[in-house]
Amino acid sequence: MKSSLRIVHASDIHLDTDYYGGPRNIESRDFYRGVFRRLLDRIAAHQPDLMLLPGDLFDSNRASGDTIRWSLEQLGALAFPVLIIPGNHDCLEEDAIFLQHDFERAANVEMLLNPDGECRVLSPLGVVVWGRGMIAHRPDFQPLHNQPAPRPGYWNLAMGHGIYVGNDSNGFRSSPIRADEIANSGYDYIALGHHHALLDVSEPGTGALYSGAPVPISPDGKGTYVVVTLEKGREPTIEIKYLD
Repeated sequence: MKSSLRIVHASDIHLDTDYYGGPRNIESRDFYRGVFRRLLDRIAAHQPDLMLLPGDLFDSNRASGDTIRWSLEQLGALAFPVLIIPGNHDCLEEDAIFLQHDFERAANVEMLLNPDGECRVLSPLGVVVWGRGMIAHRPDFQPLHNQPAPRPGYWNLAMGHGIYVGNDSNGFRSSPIRADEIANSGYDYIALGHHHALLDVSEPGTGALYSGAPVPISPDGKGTYVVVTLEKGREPTIEIKYLD
């Protein structure tokens, strides 16, 4: 286990937003590709130990084959591990991108697709990452439900894609994420996706954030991502980064 760990957390990229083929949509496709490329350049400059991408790399499972191949090339060229879960836009429905294309053919990419949750161990870093594959965005899917106990002697991380509901009743919200699931996890950091605005939902001992999206939610805003530094015996250091 490393004495410190640097994590980059980015989410909700939405490649191929509003792209359905044909020249009229090329500008939109290229805009989102350009944002993702700039994001990866910024991320690489931080020299992180790993990257967490908790959902919605693609805007839908109709993303073009060319964009899928392009995105895999971009991720595979990074010099650090990238761990990904599906989101509600690229969920594991029939003919899903992540079922039809093997992203793990890139040696540094790890996909967490099991709907019941699964762990990946990055032994050289002393890291365990847990996440669940989303089949459908609905109330009975609980992104952080049944997290395993933290593994002693490792940095314990998790990813979830859904809606933060605090400790209120879940109601009819799809993919609810509860505050007590974060507080009781015992994990060092939980990377969340779905909410396109930056949102800190940390609990004592466990950092948990929505990183926001690299494309701003307002015309005069900026995209965001998060750099997290973990050190033994200290609360996580969280840096908010902005992308023009």
